[in-house]
Amino acid sequence: MAAPAASENAITASLLYAVGSGRTPSSEAPELSVEMQETIAAVLQDQGAEDRMTRVVEAVRAGYEAVSADASLTISAQRYDTLRREFLAEAGTGRNVWPVGSTTILKRAGGSWSSALGRAGMSASTRKRASGFGAARFTDEQYRAAVRDFTRAAAQKGSSTSYQNYLAWRKRSQEQGRSDLPSGPSLRNTYGSWSAALQEGEGTAPGPGVTRGGQD
Repeated sequence: MAAPAASENAITASLLYAVGSGRTPSSEAPELSVEMQETIAAVLQDQGAEDRMTRVVEAVRAGYEAVSADASLTISAQRYDTLRREFLAEAGTGRNVWPVGSTTILKRAGGSWSSALGRAGMSASTRKRASGFGAARFTDEQYRAAVRDFTRAAAQKGSSTSYQNYLAWRKRSQEQGRSDLPSGPSLRNTYGSWSAALQEGEGTAPGPGVTRGGQD
């Protein structure tokens, strides 16, 4: 009997796993939905690779975080196939082989790899978040206010305005009830770099070609 068709969640998880391979999700990376975790658990169990559950989930989270921070992030079909072969060499295969093969992914996306990536969130114009991920969209003023508030707080404490210090300051601020602060990756993506974001906090507009409206 033929194996069941790969689900959209299995395909999305496959592509995000490839992007996140070798990365480590930050403490701010969103958790996977229950449905997505169940999908990953099922395919790994079928392959006798349950012991890789934590590693795979972390890679998928890291991939999603990376794509959220950089809308232009992509991966070639060739690179995807290489990472897939490496995973299968370690984990083995079952009736439902995961990560899903690039040929199957292409067929499901009408033969276009770009379309397949777009369906998994790797498209600046048509990005969609995978089911279960929370999304918060911030206004231009909220971006500017976040940088201004951070630089002001750093000046008062005599601390540096480094990227890592922003992450720590944002975490403390959220624990105190603030919900209007974009993540560090979102700020860097919006202004093009951390230094450009700091210039915005000083009242200098970001350079030409830098787009706003990044997502957290």
